[in-house]
Amino acid sequence: MSKRDGADAATVSGMSTRLASVVIEAADPSAAAEFWYVMLGGTAVPDGARGRRLVAPEIGGCDLDLVFVPAHGAKTAKNRIHVDLATESPHEYQVLTSLAADIGAHVVDVGQGPTMPWTVFQDPEGNEFCVLEPRELYTDTGPLAAVVIDSVAPARVADFWSAATGWPVVHVCEDSAALRPLDTHGPWIEFLRVPDPKRTPNRIQFDMFPTDIEDPVGWLLALGATRLSDRVLADPEGNEFNLVCEPAIDIPVRRFSR
Repeated sequence: MSKRDGADAATVSGMSTRLASVVIEAADPSAAAEFWYVMLGGTAVPDGARGRRLVAPEIGGCDLDLVFVPAHGAKTAKNRIHVDLATESPHEYQVLTSLAADIGAHVVDVGQGPTMPWTVFQDPEGNEFCVLEPRELYTDTGPLAAVVIDSVAPARVADFWSAATGWPVVHVCEDSAALRPLDTHGPWIEFLRVPDPKRTPNRIQFDMFPTDIEDPVGWLLALGATRLSDRVLADPEGNEFNLVCEPAIDIPVRRFSR
């Protein structure tokens, strides 16, 4: 895994869908939500038949939820999508890495090398995530610094997601690209070049909400998506995402803030 060193401003105009949730498959959605509730803070609520949800306003002031749903099968390879967690000081970095290990995560080697300014973990479900050392780039994100996507062609897939979400591309180079909300708060979406194309379904996906168009599916297909089922589509590299209605959030059952 490698992280960007800079950002170049760009703009996009208009959007007809909104990025609303990161959906994470788990053998035990309740236990997975409990782990991430401790790591990120937030408000944990039921999410209907799907599982559990961490409500976004408590996660760094962004509007991106984490949703935990039953897994379709066992994890067999490194995820192509993972999350990065920000820290604000060396002390917080030490606290958060220790906390992760204390509640069931373990450090893994995915080829990152010994000198990188982050620690790579797998959560109790085996999903990779990084705890980052303090970096100015992530000072306004809240604890969820970034959602990171492996990509064969980062600039191409970033253009698709920029058009689909309305988030501008703020960095692009040969090996990476990144999006950021227009208000510069909340997590980045980062695309990092890898040599191998996607071959199996992702255990981590996005939920997208339609906003201001009668045919959001047709609009997304015109941007370069492919249709996998009635409400499930894939981006130009095959990363699945769900087109869903606004969720009915139940009464919060637990609260915690880092």
